[in-house]
Amino acid sequence: MAENPHESVSSRAQRGLGETTREEGGQRNLHESVAGESLGTTAPEETGTDQIAPDFQGIPKTGELEFLPGFDPRHALSEGMPQQFLTEALTSLLPAELTEFVTPESVCGSDERVQVTGTTVIPWRWICQLIITMPNGAGFRGTGWFIGPKCVMTAGHCVYSQSNGGWARRIEVIPGMNGAARPFGSSVGTNFRSVTGWTNNTDPNYDYGCIILPDPLGNVVGYFGFASLTDASLNNLLVNNSGYAGDKPFGTQWFNAGRVSSVTARKIYYMLDTYGGQSGSPVWRYLNGERHAVGVHAYGGCPNSATRIVTAVYNNMLAWRNL
Repeated sequence: MAENPHESVSSRAQRGLGETTREEGGQRNLHESVAGESLGTTAPEETGTDQIAPDFQGIPKTGELEFLPGFDPRHALSEGMPQQFLTEALTSLLPAELTEFVTPESVCGSDERVQVTGTTVIPWRWICQLIITMPNGAGFRGTGWFIGPKCVMTAGHCVYSQSNGGWARRIEVIPGMNGAARPFGSSVGTNFRSVTGWTNNTDPNYDYGCIILPDPLGNVVGYFGFASLTDASLNNLLVNNSGYAGDKPFGTQWFNAGRVSSVTARKIYYMLDTYGGQSGSPVWRYLNGERHAVGVHAYGGCPNSATRIVTAVYNNMLAWRNL
């Protein structure tokens, strides 16, 4: 019986809490969630039209700094706050790519990445440093991004690693981290989602997942929109990427942008400069003042690549956003 490797699976289901899958027409719907929420009939991979879920700017609970070119807000953010320390245990964490046999992200040609210093403003505060603890006790670093009040999108290998015992034990999510500064605090997730194409098959075409937080921190910082775009809309599209690169000081966020060079049914390729640790970061389109992610960055090789948000991925993200 053929499997649809996009079926949503949750860490709770894998931990034996009784969720079950269902079958449609004798074929498993591998995009269907197994955490109790129904996604209905699986939509086709390509609809021929763009599908778009909006972004949200958030409602901060405290005052914010204005951002001006030339002003470095890091001192202002940390002044008067409890001292945060970057311990050796944190700074020595390996990139999450090493949880599996994942091609590390690459700097393609000259390194044109730019550090994001104003991480308290949109969209940088939507992007998070991840501190990952796997079942075998191994620790890794990665990148995630808010798509809903409690939902942080990332790579599948950040939440589930066959070689390290399966579902992550815990992931600390730190939005807008800037060196040692944690301007919005952090939240620890122990509830995760991915799809069977990753958890069962370790297939890079299905390397995506999310962290479900216990508190709605996304309502404070805001979150990305996302879109399932046609080949015509994606080809040659200008896209952006930012994440927590493992070759830079721990907790610093780095940005680059460029054009999509090619697309396949489930992947987007580009020459944006990235590095290990940026796995799980958003690849997004900025258009008419709105930011819609079109892929989940995960692989290197020049061109580097993202898991493409096709209809089935989009449907899962809509369901996960509302958990």
